[in-house]
Amino acid sequence: MLESQGENRTFEPFEYPHFYVPTPLARKAARGLQERLQTELPNLARSPRGFMFGVLVVKTRDGQLGYLSAYSGMERADFETIPFVPPVYQLPHGRDFPEMVGINKLGEEIKRLKESEEHLDGQANLKAVEKETEENIQREKLAVKKAKTARGKMREKAALLPNDKREELFKKLAKESAQAKGDLKRFIESEKQRLEKARTAAHKLVDKIDELKALRKTKSADLQDAIFKSYVFLNGKGKAIDAKTLFTEFGVETPPAGAGDCAAPKLFQYAYQHDFTPISMAEFWWGASPQGVIREHGQFYPACRRKCEPILSFMLEGIPRKPNPLLENLGAGKELEILYEDQHLVVVNKPTGLLSVPGRNIEDSVASRVRNLYPEAKGPLVVHRLDQDTSGIMILALSKTSHKILQQQFLRRTIRKTYVAALEKAIDQTSGEIDLPLILDIDNRPAQMVDYKHGKPAKTLYKVLKKSPTQTLVQLHPITGRSHQLRVHCAHKSGLHSPILGDDLYGTRADRLHLHAEEVEFAHPVSRKKIKVKAKRPF
Repeated sequence: MLESQGENRTFEPFEYPHFYVPTPLARKAARGLQERLQTELPNLARSPRGFMFGVLVVKTRDGQLGYLSAYSGMERADFETIPFVPPVYQLPHGRDFPEMVGINKLGEEIKRLKESEEHLDGQANLKAVEKETEENIQREKLAVKKAKTARGKMREKAALLPNDKREELFKKLAKESAQAKGDLKRFIESEKQRLEKARTAAHKLVDKIDELKALRKTKSADLQDAIFKSYVFLNGKGKAIDAKTLFTEFGVETPPAGAGDCAAPKLFQYAYQHDFTPISMAEFWWGASPQGVIREHGQFYPACRRKCEPILSFMLEGIPRKPNPLLENLGAGKELEILYEDQHLVVVNKPTGLLSVPGRNIEDSVASRVRNLYPEAKGPLVVHRLDQDTSGIMILALSKTSHKILQQQFLRRTIRKTYVAALEKAIDQTSGEIDLPLILDIDNRPAQMVDYKHGKPAKTLYKVLKKSPTQTLVQLHPITGRSHQLRVHCAHKSGLHSPILGDDLYGTRADRLHLHAEEVEFAHPVSRKKIKVKAKRPF
């Protein structure tokens, strides 16, 4: 399991696993694993499904360096040619897993009952009786109504009859009316009883099915808790905790499916079990890109957050670590340039690294600075936002009225925004439209992913401005304004298939994200005069 690299030295604190650049040593270890994948699993890179792999550089008790290898997901027999570390907890299979066998048997019984002739006939009969009784009752009500109308006409004609004949007719009609009401009531009650009898027969198996479903749900929940309690993680302080307790203490009632099966937890677990000291890590994607999430063959990616953040936060305790770079104010000391201002609004040029609005841990932002510059301003100020790493034009309202009008312009898509971006590589396209619906990637907040079923519509117009053998400069016009829209539309394989240079979420980190809001055109909220503001790109 331990591949020697034959080095011995002191090292920097361990990187923050959810936002980092792999160290040269981790990259060297990753190249070693990639070479083995190419040699021993040559078809994996061409398979329709890719995988996340990880390496952990460790130091042994005698000071030697080496690296451990792992992959994300359940144990796979076809990967056994390479010595990957074992799972944190190996789920039993078949006869060794009686709880799951019992749950599967419940599922089979539920399926059998649902597909049985008795159940299907009962449901079909119930639908037929429901339709028939409704039609019968409506028909009887209509007949009673017609009879009532006829009696009414007879009463009108009775005005010409002698008094005794008229009184006799009225009594007869009243008796008929009472009889009709009673007959209708009894008929409706009879039909309802017939319908209830059909429901009882149909629900006989439905109740049994629901009872079995509830039992299966309870057993599944109990089994899930038992499984998560079997995932016991170690950390650098020699402590241990199970997944159920760990996530509960982190504020998550139920751990997500697959928690503990990612590469990183497996690597740290094996290291602690064998008294190795973690030095640095790297995770990379190997194989075909998924349909929704942006993953490129051979590209490094940080550990996922939803499944791994609670686990790795615990497992890294006792290991010297670098601070979370996401808590650093990258906009500190950078100028917020005023491009246009009047009593109604202000247009600024946001520098890269500065938040649009205050964050959970960082107050400094475009909104807070504008609030300080214009203390008399009323309302929420911010009409739209830019990503922290994106630079360029932002419009802020200085009154509630201006804010409402400008916001309506954004909603109606009458504000025209122009961005410019430098892409990581040369692309074949020259211009066109990208139409890829987006949704939050819950495993890697705040990243977005393409989802044709549940995603919100997202459209972008693009035009290539300049191209070199290694990069492309493009102009981007977002028709919609989804979070990370331009970044995903550039990086996704169904978009331009080239990440924006410096995109640490969907590509490779650089000195900055090379995305800039260069121009905005809108109608002044008061004068209605067309305003166009430009901010020269800084790259």
